[in-house]
Amino acid sequence: MATATIIPSGSEGNNPIVDLLISAWRNVRDDPVSWTIIFVITAFFGYFLIVPLVNVVIAALWQDGKFPIEAYQAMFNRTTLWDPGRVNDPYFIRIDASNENYTTYLIKGPDYGTFLNTIAIGLLTTLLSLLIGIFTALIMARVELPGKALLGGFLLIPLVLPPFVSGVGYMALMGENGIINNYFLAEFLGIKIVLQGMFALVFVQTAHYFTLIYLNVYSSLMNADPSLEEAAENMGANRLRIMRNVTLPLALPGIASGTILVLILAMEDLGTPAIFAGFGDTVAKKTITYYILTSVRSSLSESGTIPAELSILSAFLLIMSIIGFMMIRKYVSLRQYSMISKGRAGTFRTAKPGRRGIALIYFYFATLLGLSLIPHFGILIASLTEPQVWPLVFTGENYALLFDFANGFGSFIRNTLVFAGISTLVIVVLATFAGYVANRKEFPGKSAFDTMITIPIAIPGVVLGIGYLQMFGGTGEINLGLFTFTLNPLIYAPTILIISYTVRKFPFTVRSVYAGLQQTDVVLEEAAANMGASKQRTIGGIVIPLIALNIIAGALISLVYNMSEVSTTLILVNTQTHGTVTWAMEDAAGEIAALAAMGMLLMALQAFSLLMTNLLLKNRAEAITGI
Repeated sequence: MATATIIPSGSEGNNPIVDLLISAWRNVRDDPVSWTIIFVITAFFGYFLIVPLVNVVIAALWQDGKFPIEAYQAMFNRTTLWDPGRVNDPYFIRIDASNENYTTYLIKGPDYGTFLNTIAIGLLTTLLSLLIGIFTALIMARVELPGKALLGGFLLIPLVLPPFVSGVGYMALMGENGIINNYFLAEFLGIKIVLQGMFALVFVQTAHYFTLIYLNVYSSLMNADPSLEEAAENMGANRLRIMRNVTLPLALPGIASGTILVLILAMEDLGTPAIFAGFGDTVAKKTITYYILTSVRSSLSESGTIPAELSILSAFLLIMSIIGFMMIRKYVSLRQYSMISKGRAGTFRTAKPGRRGIALIYFYFATLLGLSLIPHFGILIASLTEPQVWPLVFTGENYALLFDFANGFGSFIRNTLVFAGISTLVIVVLATFAGYVANRKEFPGKSAFDTMITIPIAIPGVVLGIGYLQMFGGTGEINLGLFTFTLNPLIYAPTILIISYTVRKFPFTVRSVYAGLQQTDVVLEEAAANMGASKQRTIGGIVIPLIALNIIAGALISLVYNMSEVSTTLILVNTQTHGTVTWAMEDAAGEIAALAAMGMLLMALQAFSLLMTNLLLKNRAEAITGI
């Protein structure tokens, strides 16, 4: 008589592969909604993020069936790319007295060639941002000041102007023919002071990026357990020793993550060099991102292919960015050791300076904000006045050009709103579901999934653009009956451009959603499930309404960053018909007043976005940094 063998759950047999497949099937069967989300998100990012980046790395290591050693040798033999001796332009400061009315002091800095220039700019920007950001955060977190809340708001102002727009504002105010040099220094002192090259790029980037370090360090300091500083004080440590041995070590995760983030952003920045290069700056033209941009355009027009050296430079930026991102994730995870314990013990030890101390601190902040807001004032004045006219003549014609579709910039603004709007809608849908499964579901590969949806914030736009050109540059159109479809940016750029926006700005919304879910008790979803509600109904009827403010805040950040996206836009768009605001602003040699008006538009939108994010998320750093 035959007997049936019952295999207990979890022990189906001795074949581990079969057991794994059965277990996977049961997971999918028990929660099809979550697994559908995981598969769809993974497929989307796998095809439009992982595959293009892998293509870039492979092209840097394998050309024509072999390792392209000749391309590497050619790169390091050309002084344009590699010039440690700095023989091309051997001056730091040059005095030009050729004009009898004034003397010009040109402060330029070194020129080591494209490769080393990029590294030097990144390191100098990071170092200056680090010093300013830490000092500012320490004052704001550990010193009692009248009007501190208002001061904290002013410190966020540098973030409302994208770095590349800062370049336009700087040129309008402090450039060789800027308002301050032309009509104040030259007129009354007989001099002009002009920052050029590496020093100018570092100045503009530092004026923007120091705030990122300030936010990260300030967040770490305010989340630290005050009982640790109190214990050190009770043991007899003075204030300086407490700061050196307790306060700064507690803030180390914020310092490290902010530093690495600034280094990545400074090295991958394309917009600022593009603006300065448009005004003729030779060092700005010799940065990796700008070199890739100009080389891609010339190569596509001449041969239709991407040279090996561009893949090599792109792979270098990519590897540096990924290493930096993984380090950021490590240090962000370490923040838990400095978090305030439940039932917070003690209060922060704050300094109470006298009148002289308060005066010195406010002098510091006045100087810092005065220097960092130079681009903002430059953009504002240039957008409201006629160019190169003194006394200033105010006009509204610059803004009128923004809405002129025939001879102005109306079509660029329309394209920007359409492309950014569509990509933001896609981001909201995908990021809401991705944030949900990343926060609520445990599954194999969860850490890799979380990294995949967050790492785009660190991926240089030029690298992703190169990857898309390599993948889709040779493809044709697909006839779908009612319409034709193509991912080839050389044929029709908007489709892949919208996808690139979706991929690169995805982390801002997904981290905002994730933060909202962390603050929402899962017991509400469990109660709905116990009442018989399906997963779809639970997500739509309970989860999304509870985190709606987080979704809106993240969407606002993604929308504004989509509108000010530079790198992939300049790489992928090759015709004026598909041009955006940032694509048009690259032509800095054009009408600076009209460029300033477009810059003011972006600044107003970004200011509104950051204000709403602050109100909705209470100044959470991850809403701005995406990490």
